[in-house]
Amino acid sequence: MYFPSWLSQLYRGLSRPIRRTTQPIWGSLSRSLVLSSQRRNPEFSSFVVRTNTCGELRSSHLGQEVTLCGWIQYRRQNTFLVLRDFHGLVQVIIPQDESAASVRKILCEAPMESVVQVSGTVISRPAGQENPKMPTGEIEIKVKTAELLNACKKLPFEIKDFMKKTEALRLQYRYLDLRSFQMQYNLRLRSQMVMKMREYLCNLHGFVDIETPTLFKRTPGGAKEFLVPSREPGKFYSLPQSPQQFKQLLMVGGLDRYFQVARCYRDEGSRPDRQPEFTQIDIEMSFVDQTGIQSLIEGLLQYSWPNDKNPVVVPFPSMTFAEALATYGTDKPDTRFGMKIIDISDVFRNTEIGFLQDALSKPHGTVKAICIPEGAKYFKRKDIESIRKFSADHFDQEDVKLLSHMLQALDYGAPPHGGIALGLDRLICVVTGSPSIRDVIAFPKSFRGHDLMSNTPDSIPPEELKPYHIQVSWPTDSKAAKAH
Repeated sequence: MYFPSWLSQLYRGLSRPIRRTTQPIWGSLSRSLVLSSQRRNPEFSSFVVRTNTCGELRSSHLGQEVTLCGWIQYRRQNTFLVLRDFHGLVQVIIPQDESAASVRKILCEAPMESVVQVSGTVISRPAGQENPKMPTGEIEIKVKTAELLNACKKLPFEIKDFMKKTEALRLQYRYLDLRSFQMQYNLRLRSQMVMKMREYLCNLHGFVDIETPTLFKRTPGGAKEFLVPSREPGKFYSLPQSPQQFKQLLMVGGLDRYFQVARCYRDEGSRPDRQPEFTQIDIEMSFVDQTGIQSLIEGLLQYSWPNDKNPVVVPFPSMTFAEALATYGTDKPDTRFGMKIIDISDVFRNTEIGFLQDALSKPHGTVKAICIPEGAKYFKRKDIESIRKFSADHFDQEDVKLLSHMLQALDYGAPPHGGIALGLDRLICVVTGSPSIRDVIAFPKSFRGHDLMSNTPDSIPPEELKPYHIQVSWPTDSKAAKAH
């Protein structure tokens, strides 16, 4: 096999034995990746003091000595308690004999949601006391030793999914809200889907996972960007809206297939379906066409889709950009509601209504309507190409300097390339059926873009702003002054 000289040297270097390793690292890595992808049962109790998780114990564990760690979720009449960890629940019998008085004291006096470590024997529940609603409902733990690892003070709300809590309270005490079953499920499902996506893209299709900078320069067009001051007077970084420029530059650099779980930032204000910082599954490929991108995404979602959800059916329904605009008036239509745009120009061809006459007199003027239960809505459609031409001209005149590096790179043998970015937060929101993307993000911002847990954004003392040559100009509004 032919390799360029530098690549041959690299391969020979990687193939040299390291300690007792005699196989090329690439080959060993491939096998380890295959083995890791085939491992079905993670070792949840490796490297830690517990022997098992609370949720894994069954009748097959009867007689085993176990050590468990978790939170006290429920206690009844000081006779038993329910211990919870990320994996599930298990019933623990509180010893009543005098010889175990110290153990009884710990387990009876510890407040709810305190963290404890218990050791004991897995035994069967008495006949008739089994709980078929619990996966561990056939067994319980006969405790021998117990240790209070951390006591819990009075909670602002109960850690139960059925307890109604305001979103503000949930965000303020997010570290407590994360203990709920639903948040645990959402975040673990998200992790599993991302891992499957990495496996599909990198292991099965040769994509390269590459991190791109978050300190960049201002990008013309699109949403407003967050600015980051530098120590050079009057000069700022911008947090990127997406890795769009970087992934194209990677194609110019010959990386061929790029992938990243990318953090993106947009200063879009208060919007219920947006976050100032969010995550994309960002993809770019060289020598690809639209059909190739579509097939890739269909395969990616099929491969990473959870087994307990309805299967993904391919091929996905598709329409052209022109069809979407003509039928729905937007390039991202929600097709669940129908309500297609209908050309009714002929109905109004002889109308005497002034603005309709004006619209129909133009070369490509049309009158279209959406039929909705309350009646009909009419509006004019302008020539899309004219709008795009105006935008391009406006962009070229003002912002071409910001993209000089990009335009220069495209003159140095850039391969044809294409890509796509999936909004990970929204995707997981759809998969889990969550009402908000904030329910699938570990530490989201509020509707107004605030972190209620840490109370950010926060003010900075003037002396800390001096190195950045920045001075705050406070508004004269009385409310703002009081807040300061």
